[in-house]
Amino acid sequence: MHSNAFRNLWFGQALANMGDVFYIVGLISLVYNLTGSAVYMTAVPLVITFSRFISSMAAPLLLNRFQMRSLIAYSQMGKTFFLCTFLLMMVVNMGNVWVYLGCAGIISFLDGWALPARNSYVPYLVKREELMGANGFLSTVDQTIQFSSWALGGILLALLNETNLFIAVIVLFLASTFFMLKLPVIPMTTLEVRKVWWQQLGEGWSEVKRRKGLVPVFWIYGLESISGTVWIAAVLYLYVDLKLERGEEWWGFINSSFFIGLVLASYAIFKLHTIFSNHRDKWLPVCMVITSAVTIIFAWNKIAFLALVLSFLFGVFDQIKNVVLQTYLQETAPPQELGKIYAAQGALTTLLFGLSSVGVGLLLEVLHISVIFSLSALLLLSTLIPVRVMQKNIKA
Repeated sequence: MHSNAFRNLWFGQALANMGDVFYIVGLISLVYNLTGSAVYMTAVPLVITFSRFISSMAAPLLLNRFQMRSLIAYSQMGKTFFLCTFLLMMVVNMGNVWVYLGCAGIISFLDGWALPARNSYVPYLVKREELMGANGFLSTVDQTIQFSSWALGGILLALLNETNLFIAVIVLFLASTFFMLKLPVIPMTTLEVRKVWWQQLGEGWSEVKRRKGLVPVFWIYGLESISGTVWIAAVLYLYVDLKLERGEEWWGFINSSFFIGLVLASYAIFKLHTIFSNHRDKWLPVCMVITSAVTIIFAWNKIAFLALVLSFLFGVFDQIKNVVLQTYLQETAPPQELGKIYAAQGALTTLLFGLSSVGVGLLLEVLHISVIFSLSALLLLSTLIPVRVMQKNIKA
């Protein structure tokens, strides 16, 4: 974990993640200033989610033809180019919001294979016994950047204005590209490239089906993507208003408590990775039961301070589960095909999360918010079935 290659990977990705958050902050502000409409603001996450889903689906075509390093670096170069185009449109006062959203869609599409490619690099850069610690460290960096960049992005937006904020994003993307170009070359896929394009699109799914140990992992990811929609901003906002009967600042407190839990859990795994790695077959069911129990208590709780504690606990055990699953996937899948498997996982979770977000919005019209959280808790508890299958595979 102390190699220059691993340092280039995490530092380059940290810069890219910071740039992404600043970019979304600036984009939301720009869209609102152009339209004055909250409806158009909600189109921003929809465009980003849909574009990343399409990108994840198309990723195998690129992974068959390009080195992983080239994909990551060219992704950052492409994002930088279109962000410069974005900035130019702002300078000439382009007033059509759909042009900006279209450009944002292209940037999100280019970003769709960056995370799968980064995660695929990790097994090549660290020893097998260090995988859990490496994933814990990367998660610590990711969550810290996410937690701090949203607040910092808002401050920079107020101090610099949208145009200068986008210039700062361009600088971050250029710096990220520099570090990504310093990554070592890793072997390309071993799967047959001569397949027709529609067969290549399903190669990640074929690999999951071929390796039975990955099937329960994908079941867990799928169920959690559906259940996790109750923690989106709109639902939490209603929870604060209807259940806690507090002001909107408590929505921010609950989110902050959740992210603190994520960061502390990631750091604990990084420092104590041997303990977590040796007992990961026990950690998974514990995490599923606790997150389910926390969610059901959260559903019917009316005490604001207890909501903060529950949100923190959910963040801690949800992150432990994420890192354990990530490490298991990296150890089970062939390294050359990890990119396609991660692309398939990204497509699955993005699609299910997007559809479930719409479904939760519809259910909120007919069901009480406590019932919605309770259903989420039941879904989380149902993941114990694929977890049990995973435990057998780990012991085998």
